[in-house]
Amino acid sequence: MRLSEVPKIAQWEVASDRAGVLAGQLAQLNKDLVDLVAEILETDAWNGEGFRSPEHWLMVLCAVSPSRARDLVAVARRRGQFPLLEEKMAAGTVSFDQMTVVARHVPVSHADSVALFVEAATVPQLRRALSKRVYEGPVPDPGSESDTDRSAEEHPVAPLADQCSSLHMGVVDGRFRLTFEADPLEGALVEQAVREAKDALFNTGNTDATLADGLVEVASRSLGAVESGSRRDHYKVFIHLEADGTGWINKKGALPQHLLRRFTCDGKLRPVWLKKGSPVSVGRAMRIVPDRTRRLVEDRDGGCRFPGCPVTMFLENHHLQHWRDGGATDIDSVVSLCPKHHSQHHQGLFGIDGNPSRPDGLVFRSRYGWVYRPRIPDPVPPPDHRPPDPQPMRGWVMGYSIDFPPDLPEVRPAV
Repeated sequence: MRLSEVPKIAQWEVASDRAGVLAGQLAQLNKDLVDLVAEILETDAWNGEGFRSPEHWLMVLCAVSPSRARDLVAVARRRGQFPLLEEKMAAGTVSFDQMTVVARHVPVSHADSVALFVEAATVPQLRRALSKRVYEGPVPDPGSESDTDRSAEEHPVAPLADQCSSLHMGVVDGRFRLTFEADPLEGALVEQAVREAKDALFNTGNTDATLADGLVEVASRSLGAVESGSRRDHYKVFIHLEADGTGWINKKGALPQHLLRRFTCDGKLRPVWLKKGSPVSVGRAMRIVPDRTRRLVEDRDGGCRFPGCPVTMFLENHHLQHWRDGGATDIDSVVSLCPKHHSQHHQGLFGIDGNPSRPDGLVFRSRYGWVYRPRIPDPVPPPDHRPPDPQPMRGWVMGYSIDFPPDLPEVRPAV
């Protein structure tokens, strides 16, 4: 029955009852989604080709916003720590948004205390009441990258040795290896530069940037800042291309095909003419993707075109059909990808088809054949939960933030 068919005097009550039922059903369904996210975190089932994180998996397959995806993962990581609230959420009386505030601010030691009043509070009230605390999460597992951030007390500093700094680098078994050793002061300087570059990548949307990515970014910045043309050319990395499709780096050996095709998607070409195997002339450098085309493509795309990818800077231009295979270099044939997804595409982890000039014109398909998009059935089956419990009247009066001292486990809000 539509509200317009209800007598005016009863419309508020009918609308309120209907809203309560829908709110309860949403809470129950969100509880199911949280349980699923907890399972994919435990099993690492989200980690398929192209996905940066569990949040990215949710953005693509569930069509949720980045903030919603982060909230789902935050609540899922704490599943089992708030059994009373989880029961209320399954019954439909505690919403997902209420649970998100609890997951971000309440330690396990106060789980029962908070459960006494959460369902009677609005989300803004919970934020004001619980915002004095921030849940820090578990201690990192040994061996993780964050171990490098431990305090000096955990890693006592040895006396400084009277040795010069040393750096060794080279290609071993097809992989570039670098070893650097210095005194603690110089080491700290290098570390901070790498971490700053890593954070800059993170802030532009590359949320899974590593310290290795930060080091590459430091190198890119350094070469990009060289003003002298002759000096800049002296320190370029040159890839030699043969007519048969092979290629190599000067003094470093042959490149695998997926790397060769990726790096020749974008960059500059400089022809070298050979006579009897010896170079006799060098032509002018030409951009594979001209600057004008690059600006048009990046302005059109606004960031990496892989579904759900948040990266908007440090983009690379990818030819849908490689220019060495006869593909054109124009805005209808070139698409913006972040370095991670550009690399994964050339490794064969997913394919790209379609028209990049349309917002919905590209189809990204995994190597197993399924398309990266929300997997929502048609028609959507109805919820199979029992009817939710009646919704509580929310909005208790509170003029101050609630603190939870350790000696007062049963703190309740003032009414």
